[in-house]
Amino acid sequence: MNIQENDDFLAAEFVLGVLDEPTRAQLARRMTTNADFAQQVTRWQKAFSGIDVTTQDVTPAPDVWWAIQRDINQSTPLAAIAPVRSRPTAWVGWALAAALAGVLVFTYVTKPEQASPMQPVAVLSGAQPGEQFVVSVNKSASMIQVSALNVTLPQNKNLQLWLIKGSHPPRSLGLITRTTGNAFTLGTESLDNQSVLAISLEPVGGSKLAGPSGPVIFQGKISTL
Repeated sequence: MNIQENDDFLAAEFVLGVLDEPTRAQLARRMTTNADFAQQVTRWQKAFSGIDVTTQDVTPAPDVWWAIQRDINQSTPLAAIAPVRSRPTAWVGWALAAALAGVLVFTYVTKPEQASPMQPVAVLSGAQPGEQFVVSVNKSASMIQVSALNVTLPQNKNLQLWLIKGSHPPRSLGLITRTTGNAFTLGTESLDNQSVLAISLEPVGGSKLAGPSGPVIFQGKISTL
């Protein structure tokens, strides 16, 4: 991962609020001295700004709340956690956090207690600055999620995701049909730091060839595995 990609991930995690306090404080100070990093944080804030409007308030079961608190802050005394459970407004923040996590960091599936951690592993860039796709992988590396950042999906066309491993021919993972939460099962395939993900512009329904039939407009290398 190059410095620019690492900064992009850090900025996203800063906005999502998933960093530990020392790291968050360090990045907050960096924003005052590094204009480029501050712009990346602002870009992510804008990208996530509509999620709190579209997300309904959700009250997790008590055991889910305790598990979340334990995982986030192992050092927090139980006596300090209990009062928070009685404040209804706290659930609004957790509902928003869950929605944001679905975009980048971790997603909640049908049952909240079955949360599946998601780790950002690639940023797919195109010709236009600021237009990107963020790729995350689950803990078992059996599924990836792809979400758009400042990208408008084409009309009367489809975007198709491809996995390229070394000298092997591209393998289609499927079509990108929405801006967030596109999930793809890897099957027996395994990702490594030599894997490349690419997105091509295809006719509706996808490429009829073994590989891309249209131009590859986004691509990026897997990192941090």
